[in-house]
Amino acid sequence: MVTSWARIWPASQTLASRPCQLSATRTKSSTLVTRPTAWDRRRMTLYSRHQLVVLLILLCAAGLGLVIGHWRRAHPDAVERLEQFDRTPPPAGSLAPPSSSPGPPQPGRPRTASRPTQPPLRAARIDLNRADVAGLTRLPGIGRALARRIVQAREADGPFTAVDDLRRVGGVSRRTIEGLRQLVIVTR
Repeated sequence: MVTSWARIWPASQTLASRPCQLSATRTKSSTLVTRPTAWDRRRMTLYSRHQLVVLLILLCAAGLGLVIGHWRRAHPDAVERLEQFDRTPPPAGSLAPPSSSPGPPQPGRPRTASRPTQPPLRAARIDLNRADVAGLTRLPGIGRALARRIVQAREADGPFTAVDDLRRVGGVSRRTIEGLRQLVIVTR
């Protein structure tokens, strides 16, 4: 008789083989077998362990960003002092390579770009009626294709009489013409 009961209720599922615990399983009284309920932990996970770790890392990074932002707003004098470390020149005996700027950077002011802000000198201006494709490509906003179209328009319709004559070339906008006005000349 014991063997028949063992076949019906295996020992792994009987109530006697399980320790008494409060869990998300429910014991069915008619069969004395534990079955998972709607609150079973294994069925409640929406994300895998890997996804949960990634989500936790992202939440920690966002929290750290909020904490740092709050600290920066609460202590502006300490933030300014810490930001000065980047702007101070290296000591004279350091092995750092010399900077290309003529003087040491001034504390509290951002470094400036080394690009010239004024147009080239008058002697360096390019003549629209004599320049070839290579010469025109040195101008800002003029690529090889547009330089070819400018040369073709000059050969087909005659020399340019003013910088505004570039409007007859397809692909040259008013903004480009205004940018080129200080860089080119027109000879007759």
